[in-house]
Amino acid sequence: MADFEAHGKTYKNSFVTYENFYQNHEDAEVREKSFRSFSEGLRKHQNTAAAAYLAQVKSEKLLADMKGYDSVFDYLLAEQEVDRVMFDRQIDLIMKDFAPVAQRYLKHVAKVNGLEKMTFADWKLDLDSALNPEVTIDDAYDLVMKSVEPLGQEYCQEVARYQEERWVDFAANSGKDSGGYAADPYRVHPYVLMSWTGRLSDVYTLIHEIGHSGQFIFSDNHQSYFNAHMSTYYVEAPSTFNELLLSDYLENQSNDPRQKRFALAHRLTDTYFHNFITHLLEAAFQRKVYTLIEEGETFGASKLNSIMKEVLTDFWGDAIEIDDDATLTWMRQAHYYMGLYSYTYSAGLVISTAGYLHLKHSETGAEDWLNLLKSGGSKTPLESAMIIGADISTDKPLRDTIQFLSDTVDQIISYSAELGE
Repeated sequence: MADFEAHGKTYKNSFVTYENFYQNHEDAEVREKSFRSFSEGLRKHQNTAAAAYLAQVKSEKLLADMKGYDSVFDYLLAEQEVDRVMFDRQIDLIMKDFAPVAQRYLKHVAKVNGLEKMTFADWKLDLDSALNPEVTIDDAYDLVMKSVEPLGQEYCQEVARYQEERWVDFAANSGKDSGGYAADPYRVHPYVLMSWTGRLSDVYTLIHEIGHSGQFIFSDNHQSYFNAHMSTYYVEAPSTFNELLLSDYLENQSNDPRQKRFALAHRLTDTYFHNFITHLLEAAFQRKVYTLIEEGETFGASKLNSIMKEVLTDFWGDAIEIDDDATLTWMRQAHYYMGLYSYTYSAGLVISTAGYLHLKHSETGAEDWLNLLKSGGSKTPLESAMIIGADISTDKPLRDTIQFLSDTVDQIISYSAELGE
């Protein structure tokens, strides 16, 4: 990525610095200039990226045909142990029913921050940028330990080992992938990779990856090698559940409406917006791409840009101005080379939300959640979700999650009213 200049100062740009720092920077010029620089860097490679993606989906379609599946969708969903109905429902309900909730929140963010319009460079802007403290790695571990306390000693003693035994690589080195990753050698301790920039969002990344790798520990210890890995459909549940624990801890540390609003806003932006929007819109995009391939058509960069613009516009309506740079968003994820993985972030988050609410309202909530983690891949997604009382064969858990988010936005707006904003 090329350097960019804002307020007479030159800034280095990369995937890591843009996604971890600049995209929610409090300064509008830094957000805008970094986004344009980032998009310019992506655009130079759009044709190569499109050709590589076309080769990927064509190979998946070929395998689906060779193995006798009715469609590439059926082939890719088979290993997740779910059907097309559950896949389509996840995308359709969120696009229809959660979109108005997300639009309402972003319009509120624009109002609080004095923005006449919100562009795609602004949509990750924090509601209260002035209240985004710097966090050290030691502070982060302390927050993580306090957040997971409701799960009890068995879970906490495993989490403590991440700091004690240095299982996490934090260095934001040049060329390092953005985001967070966890590796799981069977019955060996996990490894976590992330890039530390000292923001609260990094704490969410850390506790997210500890959620993944913590599940590895519990399933490895209670299942054979062949049953250790849970279905991809809800593999993001343990990670996002931990994020909800972090937001819950932050919310309950103060009676100050500004602090409570801060915690709820991060619940939305760091957990749900990433999983219920970013990855869900990728899934809606993927569905259109695979449908093209099913119909015997092909695509290039311009077609992918057009599809992404259609998806973004359908979801955001008039809440965000969608321009040509925004359409390059399809180039920002490696998930397209992992089959129908993107939608599972929201699917997992529905299960983790059900688990979180079960923890808050049931004496057996913690025990039930640990039993879900320990089950690994020994049960189907439907069977595992029933451990915490969630019947994902119906749309109720998803609708309950959307209602939970709508209530969260109502609370945020109420706190803003108390603050006169």
